[in-house]
Amino acid sequence: MISPKHVMLMFTIIAPSAICFGAVYRVGDASGWHPMFNYTKWASSNKFHVGDTIRFEYNAIFHNVKEVTEPNYRACNGTKAIATYFSSNDSFTLDHPGHRYFLCGFPYHCRYGQKVEIYVVGEGSSPSPSPSPVTDKNPANSASSSHHIFRVQFVTKYLAMVTLVLFYLF
Repeated sequence: MISPKHVMLMFTIIAPSAICFGAVYRVGDASGWHPMFNYTKWASSNKFHVGDTIRFEYNAIFHNVKEVTEPNYRACNGTKAIATYFSSNDSFTLDHPGHRYFLCGFPYHCRYGQKVEIYVVGEGSSPSPSPSPVTDKNPANSASSSHHIFRVQFVTKYLAMVTLVLFYLF
């Protein structure tokens, strides 16, 4: 059995690390990464911070993720990508403030809306110059809680691992 002293030790170790993780956003929420989705609306309804993670989930047979420059994003040009990803589950930690641009490099996918501009707010930064967030009255389309779910899942797994390690140590 774990003593109260050991429980306090666990919380002392766990609590600071649990609050240090950034949010994890699934691009497109439940819809994922595909054409014919309004990623501009999705991105404007979220506030991304340094340390957050964005995750693209898609079928790699039909899609990919290319990080591109702003001019290539505007032109839907994936031929000169900064980097190309095709794992079907690609994550990017937002490690600096500013804009990041992503699109699908498959023919016509970008033109049909499969592209997203992410504005990352740094500490003390002013709000995004992007359009104001669009409020969707349909809870099924709401992005407000999806990133919190992923954060809770990650932190819960981390806490469980630390608890098991401490349990076996003491």
